[in-house]
Amino acid sequence: MELKRILAKDIRRATEKAVALYGKDVLFVSNSRVNGMTEVIVAVEVMPDAMTEPASVADGAQFQSALEQSFKALENGLAVTDAPALQIAAPVAAPVQTDTNQRDYIRGREIVDMVRDELTAIRKEFKLAQRVAMWQNDSATHQAIRPLVAALAEAGIPVSLRTLLVDHINEMDDLQEAQDALQAHLVKSIGEHAAKVPQSGIHAIAGPAGAGKTLMVARLAKAAAERKGTDSVAVISYSDQRAGAWSQIQMLCAQIGVDCLRAGDAETLSMLLAELGSRKLILIDTPGVEVIAKINEVASCAKNLTCHLVLPADASATTVRKYLQDPESHWSSLMVSRMDESTQPWPLIQILCDYPMPLSAASFSPLMSVPAKILSGAQLVNSAIKGLGIEDLAVAQSEALMDEPAMSVMTAAQALVQRIEKMPYAS
Repeated sequence: MELKRILAKDIRRATEKAVALYGKDVLFVSNSRVNGMTEVIVAVEVMPDAMTEPASVADGAQFQSALEQSFKALENGLAVTDAPALQIAAPVAAPVQTDTNQRDYIRGREIVDMVRDELTAIRKEFKLAQRVAMWQNDSATHQAIRPLVAALAEAGIPVSLRTLLVDHINEMDDLQEAQDALQAHLVKSIGEHAAKVPQSGIHAIAGPAGAGKTLMVARLAKAAAERKGTDSVAVISYSDQRAGAWSQIQMLCAQIGVDCLRAGDAETLSMLLAELGSRKLILIDTPGVEVIAKINEVASCAKNLTCHLVLPADASATTVRKYLQDPESHWSSLMVSRMDESTQPWPLIQILCDYPMPLSAASFSPLMSVPAKILSGAQLVNSAIKGLGIEDLAVAQSEALMDEPAMSVMTAAQALVQRIEKMPYAS
């Protein structure tokens, strides 16, 4: 699948052009304005067989022409060798696809699939929001908790979760009480399923590309090295073909002082695990593409393997659901990254309410020097509620309520003065 760029005067012409070029099933990825024109990015399927068809037709025509000339030469009494030589081009060997190209292709397909799933999820959220808006009534909400309801509406909370939360606090009349009830309800739904931070054994750290797996591995290795010594910890980078990935993990491990090794396939990984059998803790950093397949490869090489999933706090509901609801995945714990950047991890909270999973560690800083901390469901919910900015909305609403009567009294006084001044006996 490839991404194609189309330019037109407006979105309607761009859509018609895309459908005319690539068919009615073309996938629209994005649209924007560029230099007064509408730019549309679409994803289309690549047909490699169609590219080789013209060459085969040309070779067949060349062979037929040469054969006819040979027959004419025989009829004229000439030797076949005097006829024009038949030159058929040898088939060109297909270029060998390198590991980097293979990874880029797989990553591109995953991105297109992710965009398609995100668009489907957006359509479902939009339809659900329309249905909820038809029967939801804000007039029944008490004035005191309307700042909380407004904050929930402004945040990026999935519609189904937001509706349940609003219904849970709708009959309350105290803002702090509603906030505490909201937090207690979410913590109870997630559950306090705690998991130990990796300290011994063989652990594989997996997750989507850009989730912060390598930094999490480095933080875990540093914490273990400080407790048990650098000689008891080892890090293995498994089948990661990203540009600069090996250099990054080498640099991080050099700062910590632990051994770092590289395995390109399952056979090499088995050899390394056998050599590192005396180490107390072995951390395996897996690539961000074909996550489940790579975890299965690692599991085939290591007995008693423990798998941990790393997701960013701002991950979308589609991404979270993809990894937590996969029937082939068996995660021992969930690690959350970028807790310092995201203040609204609501999609993650929603999926954890439906599919509880033990939480183990979280990173609150982009610096490797800041260690990972133990994460609980209460901390995750508290971070999300703080990100709502309820206090600011409450202050703004109270100021508006205080200013509204003063404005109405002033307006009435001004109107009375104007009427008096217009009276004929006013002097």
